[in-house]
Amino acid sequence: MRHQTAAPDAQQEPDLNALAQSVARLLPCDATIIVARGRSRASQTAIVAAANAPGVDLTRIMTAIETASGSDGANIDATSGVFDTPEGGFNTWLVKSLDEGAKDGPLLVCLNRTSRPFPERTLTRLASMGDVMSGDAAPKRETDHAPTGIVALTHYLDARMAGAGLSPTSPIALLRLDLGRVGPTNDSDGWPKSDTLINRASAILAETAPEPCFTVHLGGGSFAIILPLEHDINEAARLAGEIVEKLSAQSEIQTLGFPFDPYIGWAAYPFDAPEADTLIGFANAALARIRGMHAGPRVNRIAPEIARFHAEQIGMENDLRQAIEIGSFTLNWLPVLETSTQAVVAFEALVRWNRPGHGPIDPAAFLLCAENAGLIEEIDRWVLREACAQANAWETALGVSINVSPSWLETERVASTISDALQRAGLDPARLQIELSERSRFGPPDSARKELARIRAMGVRLVLDDFGTGIGALERLTNYPFDQVKLDRMFITRLGSDSRVETVLRSMLHMIHSLNMTCCAEGVETEEQLGFLDAHGCEEIQGYLIGRPTIELPISRAT
Repeated sequence: MRHQTAAPDAQQEPDLNALAQSVARLLPCDATIIVARGRSRASQTAIVAAANAPGVDLTRIMTAIETASGSDGANIDATSGVFDTPEGGFNTWLVKSLDEGAKDGPLLVCLNRTSRPFPERTLTRLASMGDVMSGDAAPKRETDHAPTGIVALTHYLDARMAGAGLSPTSPIALLRLDLGRVGPTNDSDGWPKSDTLINRASAILAETAPEPCFTVHLGGGSFAIILPLEHDINEAARLAGEIVEKLSAQSEIQTLGFPFDPYIGWAAYPFDAPEADTLIGFANAALARIRGMHAGPRVNRIAPEIARFHAEQIGMENDLRQAIEIGSFTLNWLPVLETSTQAVVAFEALVRWNRPGHGPIDPAAFLLCAENAGLIEEIDRWVLREACAQANAWETALGVSINVSPSWLETERVASTISDALQRAGLDPARLQIELSERSRFGPPDSARKELARIRAMGVRLVLDDFGTGIGALERLTNYPFDQVKLDRMFITRLGSDSRVETVLRSMLHMIHSLNMTCCAEGVETEEQLGFLDAHGCEEIQGYLIGRPTIELPISRAT
């Protein structure tokens, strides 16, 4: 049976206005422009398609992008950034070449009014758009070879769900297939052999999938199959089982020398997911759940609990975006006690969020969601500005400690953001210390070192937080210019009951002092714990023994 798809012929020019609209929905972004460019800035002035971009001054936009990206316009490929000053009401930009083989080919320009940079996953999602203008990424009719790219998949789903008016009465299933052999084969035998596997899998899928199916090759050993559900949802499970059976058949051993090792995860619209992005995410999650298990089922539908969690994360992400826009966070303050004087010397700012309709949210939950959604920089910026402003109003000039996620050190915007917060508040940099959690990735070491050196050069102190719980702790102590180490509460809670922990703590305190750093212990709740830490030279402590986090201004504790 010939494999049918519902996309234009390869020779047909793509609808650029439709492409612009589709990208605007896909990211999403506030405005999308497709620009016809030449080899010089003078010839790079024509808008050939646009979505939500009336009255945009293209010359000013492109000049600002070229200045920010360091490109001459003819060589911009794929990058994103923040305008130095807003252009036409837009603050952030993303540029992607639609024909990577041509220096004078068209550009896709995406603009947002928000000051949040486009997240890394956006660039990843657009990475397969390079051939879309030539039609290579577009699905083809009546062919035994699957079209390629996530863009082809999202375009097809957009057309089915929006353009063609797909409704809950015409459901579909998305099957995500992993062949399981392509990567190792490519490593051991090279591209020719892995290409043979991919071509063979494409042929099997074309033979196995019923005529209404749409199949797309996502790269490597990954495929996606969209199945219109004509009778019941079990059609998807039956098709997935048949695909796995044929890919695992004995005949494939004779053809290839070994069988495939296939796994399929799937989800259905509207039963599991209400729209295209969620459908793709659920199918991927279902595949990840079973891939590589080497035991148990090879076909897996998205579990209700995973679907609920994913939906909750999407809802939380949307609410976080709104909270960032209106600044609806609050700060709690946790006191820091100096052990030698028994006096409060600083307060740590702890961000809190009362989510509308849900109440107070665990900071670990919403900050992780912010990390995954690329929103953590905006939250950190709000905390820095608000905490510095409040600290500057205290009657007593106590220290203020602020947590900043190390995940955006690689942007090299952390130091400038801290400097801006200090200048806005008029706070003495010597009162500020920045805490970076050992549990988080610091990004490229060179970028992290430079950015931390810039922060320290301002006179701001640096603290390695959660010490002893992450990876690379000793490497970070030796490579980065920290002033203080904060011992995680998991060690402190076992003081007095575990002699091994006490031995480790003594060794850690000796090492930290030998590196000319001070030490702060978290989670101190008893006099016995305080006594041990004080006896072994721990300079500062935090914990319920001296005070719980409070929304009250520290002035009430310091006077």
